[in-house]
Amino acid sequence: MAPALIIGLPTVLGGLFFLTALPVLLPPCLRWAPRTFAWVSLALGTGLLAWSVVGLAVGMFLFAPAAVLLLVAAFLDPHTRPGALGGLTAVGFPLAFMLMAYGIPGL
Repeated sequence: MAPALIIGLPTVLGGLFFLTALPVLLPPCLRWAPRTFAWVSLALGTGLLAWSVVGLAVGMFLFAPAAVLLLVAAFLDPHTRPGALGGLTAVGFPLAFMLMAYGIPGL
């Protein structure tokens, strides 16, 4: 996340880069609630992945590695995994945003 901020903050869209990175500071604060950590990581990871696809033209793709790490962190502990619903969310939400932003390929 630091490289994305270093690259994006000096630009005209620096505030947008900062506001995109700000919510990612929340999961480390949830170390005492592992189940909540998993769900918050899943929600932030899917949202950030969708945002990095939609904001591809303005450089938001730099946040894609952080989004993937958040998604992986959500499914690491077998006792707190979000389950099938979480897996469906992790795949479906970014796909829906991509289709909404760019349309269905071939149509």
